[in-house]
Amino acid sequence: MSRFTEATWALTGETKNGRPVVCLTSPLAYQVGFLGSGWTITAPEGFCTDLTSLPLWFARTSLGSRLGARIARSAVVHDRMRADRRWPKLLGDYVFFEALGVDHVPMGWRLICFVAVALNFSRY
Repeated sequence: MSRFTEATWALTGETKNGRPVVCLTSPLAYQVGFLGSGWTITAPEGFCTDLTSLPLWFARTSLGSRLGARIARSAVVHDRMRADRRWPKLLGDYVFFEALGVDHVPMGWRLICFVAVALNFSRY
């Protein structure tokens, strides 16, 4: 099974589309596929993101807040892959879906999140 390394981030005081922007204060690595696969996606220290791009009205609810906290690491990996033009969009979306499973996000929410990123064609 895949795994994440622990990472920390700090608020920058900036916002993007009304969402607070955070920058990693330590790298976040995600090992894709299975332990020992040799394929790791790393968001380096200093990488900045808005974490989860949940609709603001939903993010402000208690359910949205809990979901946002649970999918934050997966969102960082996805944003890192979307920021690098060498990664195909569909591959980044797949890795996001897989990473959500590693964070024990229920299948229903994983599917909703996957459809949301699949329909978004902007680069971070």
